[in-house]
Amino acid sequence: MRNTFRHSLPALTILAIFLALLASGCGGSYDETISGVKVPVPKAMTRSSEKPVEMALLGFGAGQATFHGNMETDKLVEFYKREMPARGWQPNLNVRSGDAMLAYSKEGKTMLVAIIKEKNETNLTLTVGGMGR
Repeated sequence: MRNTFRHSLPALTILAIFLALLASGCGGSYDETISGVKVPVPKAMTRSSEKPVEMALLGFGAGQATFHGNMETDKLVEFYKREMPARGWQPNLNVRSGDAMLAYSKEGKTMLVAIIKEKNETNLTLTVGGMGR
């Protein structure tokens, strides 16, 4: 019996890692370009059919895109708290009250992350703006 347990240990370890990744909602991400800035979006979130908003005025540029999916607010907050600093963005704001609002800055740009849970769907709005557009 001791020998059998030793051989099944690697299989149990692999299964445990797989279940941990599955439970964490780690489905990966993809990059979207908003107002000329690449930003991460979890694969669980799909771009809305609404046309993204872009504007430029006197050197200031901004853009906004919306996404929807069935990802929990806490998982989205964790995703952005991990991904944005890893990409060089500095956290500036973290407001939670069921929904969430996060803000990050980098190289004269600011990105706002708004997360709103409505019924069975989560809406994610990413707004990027700054000088030099």
